[in-house]
Amino acid sequence: MDDYTWRMRLAARRRRRQRERLFALALLVMAITAVFLYFSIYTKTPEYAMREMVAAYKEGDAETFRRHVDLDSITLQAYDDLTSDLFKYDTNLSDRERSLFENFYVLIRRQMCKGAVKVLNTYIDTREWTLPGEILKGRQLGIDYDLLLDRSLIRHTAFIDLEDVEHHGEEATATFSVVEEYSQVPFVLKVTLKNLANDGFNIGGSEAEIFGKKIKLPGFTFNLGGSDWKIVSVDNYRGYLDAVSPILRKNLADYIDATEEIVFRYNQTFRAAQDNFISMQKSPYGIMFANQRVEVSNYISNTIIPTLESRQAELDEIPVPEGAQFLANLRQESTRVTIMAWQSYITGITENSATALDTAESLHKQELVLDQRIEEIVHNSAIARNLPELP
Repeated sequence: MDDYTWRMRLAARRRRRQRERLFALALLVMAITAVFLYFSIYTKTPEYAMREMVAAYKEGDAETFRRHVDLDSITLQAYDDLTSDLFKYDTNLSDRERSLFENFYVLIRRQMCKGAVKVLNTYIDTREWTLPGEILKGRQLGIDYDLLLDRSLIRHTAFIDLEDVEHHGEEATATFSVVEEYSQVPFVLKVTLKNLANDGFNIGGSEAEIFGKKIKLPGFTFNLGGSDWKIVSVDNYRGYLDAVSPILRKNLADYIDATEEIVFRYNQTFRAAQDNFISMQKSPYGIMFANQRVEVSNYISNTIIPTLESRQAELDEIPVPEGAQFLANLRQESTRVTIMAWQSYITGITENSATALDTAESLHKQELVLDQRIEEIVHNSAIARNLPELP
């Protein structure tokens, strides 16, 4: 090999190594840039926040889920949407009463929403639906909170997937596909997000003079505190209620019509049984004799409880539309609790057990609450009869 050829090969080898080094450097720069862009830009976008929230929801990561959802803001807006027609279908209210209750439920908005946040937080942590208790326990605010939750659709709305995210400066919108499980109505919920980040730095964005003209250079803001995008409202929640509620109300009305004859017939039977029960307990001394206790016990065991079981068996034979499942479940629970109350009463009078009688009384109170709830659903009642006082 002559000297010229040898020098040419060395030069070619040097150029090849330079290209390899430049290529490796370019790859390194691209990798560093991609990592920088990912952590400094993409992780600060609403798209990233929503995908992180969806993953957290599916994996049960409550802490991450809460970081991207402002439950306080969401429930306030949703409460207004939900209660806007809360009294519309209560045919027992006069116009004046309806106005009074509408104003009252504006006043108790804070307590109601605080309870909703507690319910949602418990569900996020445990995946179980509970009631808030405290001031919202029972009917202290004139409404059955369990029934309100059912009307909100939240307990039977299934999340499907994130559809799209659009960025609008300091705000963004995202859409989620969901389905209401009873009616199987699909819907696309639209939510608003706000960027609550306050720890960042800016690059660029300054003015420069070029050829005598002032030009503002583009600027970029980088948030150092992680993704601070949060859902603050569900924009079309009212639309979701309007799409689903009429279907559920029709399901409920069809079920009520289908069971009306059964309920009416057995109500007459129970009224007669109640009269017999009261008559059998009468005593000149106010205390039942031993033979009365046996007679009453037999009457409960052989007549009242079998009648309750027979009524429930007939109700169970009626097909239950999905929208009426809540009412059907309440009727089953009422029957179960009522039978348990009568069984405890039998134990109390036959064994002279004060504990069993106390249990019977407690179960009877539970039955009354369930029966009142059933009546409210059947008659489209939204509230209790008397306007409660604010706590």
